Amino acid sequence: MEDKNLENDPYPLWDTRCSTGNMQTIRRNPDPRKPRDVPYSIPWSSTKFGIDFWKLAVSLCYTTASEICPSLDVRLVLPATNLKDHLIKFDVVLTHDQFREQALQYARILNPHFNNNVLTTSVENNPENKTSEFLEAEKGARIFDSHDHVCLGGTFDRLHNGHKILLSTGALLTKRSMLVGITSDRMLKNKHLAPLIQSFNRRRSDLQCFLLDIGFPKSKLEIVELTDAYGPPAYRSEFGCIVASAESVNNCHKLNEIRTSHGLNPVRIEAIDLVNEPRPGFESLPDEVYEPKLSSSMHRFNLLGTLLRPVNVDAVNHRKARLPYVIGLAGPSGAGKSALARRLANVSPSVHVVDCDKLGHEAYRPDTPCYKALLNHFGFEAIACPEPPHEIDRAKLGKIVFADAQRLAELNQLVWPEIERQVQEFLVQLEEKSSNSKSPDSRPIVILDAAVLLQANWNRFCDEVWIAILTKEEAQRRISERGHLSCQVAAERLARQAGAIAEATGGLDWWDVGQVDTGCGPVGRAHVVLSTQWEPECSQKQVEKAFKLLKERLS
Repeated sequence: MEDKNLENDPYPLWDTRCSTGNMQTIRRNPDPRKPRDVPYSIPWSSTKFGIDFWKLAVSLCYTTASEICPSLDVRLVLPATNLKDHLIKFDVVLTHDQFREQALQYARILNPHFNNNVLTTSVENNPENKTSEFLEAEKGARIFDSHDHVCLGGTFDRLHNGHKILLSTGALLTKRSMLVGITSDRMLKNKHLAPLIQSFNRRRSDLQCFLLDIGFPKSKLEIVELTDAYGPPAYRSEFGCIVASAESVNNCHKLNEIRTSHGLNPVRIEAIDLVNEPRPGFESLPDEVYEPKLSSSMHRFNLLGTLLRPVNVDAVNHRKARLPYVIGLAGPSGAGKSALARRLANVSPSVHVVDCDKLGHEAYRPDTPCYKALLNHFGFEAIACPEPPHEIDRAKLGKIVFADAQRLAELNQLVWPEIERQVQEFLVQLEEKSSNSKSPDSRPIVILDAAVLLQANWNRFCDEVWIAILTKEEAQRRISERGHLSCQVAAERLARQAGAIAEATGGLDWWDVGQVDTGCGPVGRAHVVLSTQWEPECSQKQVEKAFKLLKERLS
């Protein structure tokens, strides 16, 4: 955050800062995928108030942040913490006039390289008055002692303010150790838009970074991978308290039943109120996705249509035509790739769709070089129709290649280069037609509708890769319905596709969790992800959003 911006625009969390009588530091987030400044709230008084006071402070800080600056990553440093061993990078310190010297001294402790940039204010809000509000609120609050050993768990996908309240509360209640269980990738396959869930390693890293940033000692932290619903608290005796969201309390009661059956004492359940999130203005938001609370599922839904990683600047070096902007569109059978391509074509006349399946059929035509190569390789009698003009009998060819992975690979080695040749030829022709146009929207956008885009490595000459996803169950249903196939046949087809895409993209298939931040799997290679899982209106809104953002990138 630039200094001039801070001076010209009063920081939106100022009221929250006043309410706890603290200073704020602001740092630049070093992660280019999250280009957001991170405010840290550093409480001056670490022991003046009890645990319940600070629980209220934590709740107010993060709920207020969700209301007035939801895109900002806010972190409230715990009271009575020592951050000397954890260097925090920040650019600016915000504080009250009377605290300037204290703030500067503390900032140098947090970061000896701090450049002394302190902005002060004499705001109308009286910190003492705000503090009294906390004290009044604390009078009616339940007072609990802290516990030697505290536990909590969750998915923790894309750490949001609800997660921060949960983790901060656990940290406040902990004397000796806190165990945090993070759900394994394998257990998350049935979550909404599961392929967009961050990998376990990324979720663990972000969670640990947050706890260190707010002053929770690494020596007190134990992070485990959850492979069942209850984890170590089901069989380890030391835990005295579990921190959970209100919606998870029933599971906590079940955990206590399990502990009791094992002869262990039940844990006290510290329930955290959910952080509300208003329903967004997305007109076609599916009801099954929307939650009135802060939700990682909602965040993943909002990622649809957005750019997830930098575009492929090297693409033009792998094609003959430089002017067309090429987008490769892929996805499993039933994902609605062709429908999405048609929607994109209807959005703008500058969009041109290339159907690679049709180009493959063209490659099979008699008298083409590919046709002759196929006859030479597989044999005339094995794959050709007996009647002139002796076209390739696709049913015969299918029986050969789909029963033998090696034979299928041999077919692909013959057909894929011919399809690519036709695509490159089309791009050159399109460039020649478009080069003389004076319209500002004249740059052609080519949608390469290609189921085998990644397997054939055609993504190397695509500026962007767009991936269509949906649940495996919905894909199977669509394949069965469209092709009048049994569920078993549809499932086998999807299994073959899953194996092929996993082999081509690092071991993960269309439905695996942990792709988006690892570069593995088809979603890990995607620049934009879309989903036709829901009603057509929802798909249309995604397409319009994606195309609008695309035009902004090209302008």
